[in-house]
Amino acid sequence: MTKAMINISKSMFSKIIDTHPRLQAKNIDRLLGYKITKIENKLLQKYRPYDQVEDQSSRKQHFKGTQTWIGLHPQALQTPYSSIYEALDRVGIEQVEHVVDFGAAYGRVGIVLSVINPKARFTGFEIVKQRQLEGNRIFEKLNLENSYIEEQNILSSDFLIPDADVYFIYDFSREDDICQVLFDLSLKERKKIYLIVRGDRCERLMKKKFKNYWNRFSEVDSGELKIYTKK
Repeated sequence: MTKAMINISKSMFSKIIDTHPRLQAKNIDRLLGYKITKIENKLLQKYRPYDQVEDQSSRKQHFKGTQTWIGLHPQALQTPYSSIYEALDRVGIEQVEHVVDFGAAYGRVGIVLSVINPKARFTGFEIVKQRQLEGNRIFEKLNLENSYIEEQNILSSDFLIPDADVYFIYDFSREDDICQVLFDLSLKERKKIYLIVRGDRCERLMKKKFKNYWNRFSEVDSGELKIYTKK
């Protein structure tokens, strides 16, 4: 099945009046053939929910020291397609060559990017292998040759942040872990970088520790996504 056969277009990701963005996203997931609910349910059977440090079952904690959000509703786990579309549109994505997503989950950013700018590359980093494999399965199904999700712990000491024009980051872990990634991004010497932020921890750090590195550029989805540019 190709993109043309399932009619992926910009209009598909535009916000629909009187339809909640998460419901719209769920319908798009179904159309694309994602098996997200099935995968997340299997993860929850094997691992503890994100909000339980211990329980009496045999389920173990997944990746001690970082947060994988297993047990979170799939539509809360991921950013809605319409919000991603609006954020990418705000940064003038037609001129962008590379987009990186820290905590890519199932790769929604890569799919939206492929419609807005098919020539741009998308690199996602996801620590949960099952999500990484499913995202790449859909990319292959849609013939997205410029999009790929790597199974990667971005807190690993040997991980190097690749150069890109746009970075997505969310509350993937504790504040000190997020702080390290934001610090590394802040030291990037590229003239033009957009940073798209989701989550209270990320936003708190941007205001508290990194306000001298970044300018607030815009926001979308009633402020759920904040867009910054390097100073």
